[in-house]
Amino acid sequence: MTLPGLSSKNLWLTRFPVSVTFVAMKSPTWLKTYVEGLDIVPNTKYRSDCPVCTKKNTFSVSDNGMQRMWFCFHADCNVSGRTGVTLSRTSASTVFERSAASAPPPRTNNTYEVPDTFVSVSRRVEAESYLRKVGAYDAYLSGVADIRYDVRMNRVVFLIKDGRKVVDAAGRSLDGRGPKWYRYGSSRSPFVSGAGTSAACIVEDCASACSVCGIVSGVALLGTNLLTEHIEVLKQYDRVFVALDKDATDKAITMVRTLHSHVPTRLMVLHTDLKNMEKDERNDFLRSHINR
Repeated sequence: MTLPGLSSKNLWLTRFPVSVTFVAMKSPTWLKTYVEGLDIVPNTKYRSDCPVCTKKNTFSVSDNGMQRMWFCFHADCNVSGRTGVTLSRTSASTVFERSAASAPPPRTNNTYEVPDTFVSVSRRVEAESYLRKVGAYDAYLSGVADIRYDVRMNRVVFLIKDGRKVVDAAGRSLDGRGPKWYRYGSSRSPFVSGAGTSAACIVEDCASACSVCGIVSGVALLGTNLLTEHIEVLKQYDRVFVALDKDATDKAITMVRTLHSHVPTRLMVLHTDLKNMEKDERNDFLRSHINR
């Protein structure tokens, strides 16, 4: 007997269990070429919409510097694969040569060759975000500070110059690996941000130096010790202000006394790190000391 509205074929299907199995989609042949063409920094991961199933933000690619691996997290897709780089004796030699070339240049005093792993800050969103956060983005845009991104060490790099000559570099880690700040060379020169001002503000790190350079020249000692090379640079200014972190106040007072015999020097007592202040707050604070 056939129920109203059902054909005998439909009725037959209701009498037997039907098992449905979802099969993961295979990666199409063009996907490998697509992944190889993505602009991804080595030793990082990339996330986007899947080019196969088009689901939002489910496609992940990881680049370990040797090959790329991809995977879609969506339940109905799950395409995956790898570029599968195979090293012959010739290609292995090329890889190792590149690795050696990407290593930091030898630490020699006042000589520093900028490596090709230092690229534009615009290549890394996190690098730009860091500069905005610490008030250094204006210095980067205006060119009063030469700032790069190190793709090998994942650091924002501040180039240290003697005139126009690059003599060293200091890098700030973006991912917490290694020391927060890394000095690439061995020069004893300070990092200076800003030009054309008669006043200088001594700070501890490059980011703070960039944050103040709209009002004064920022001079980063990259530490809390005053060296002879620092004094030679600071003697070029009419006035100097020392603005170290609050926990280095004793050293700051000693520094003021040492510098005062070379150039008029005063102390700025900080309650908040200059780079952590809002721009208007920081500028008002600086002007309140400079205009005294």
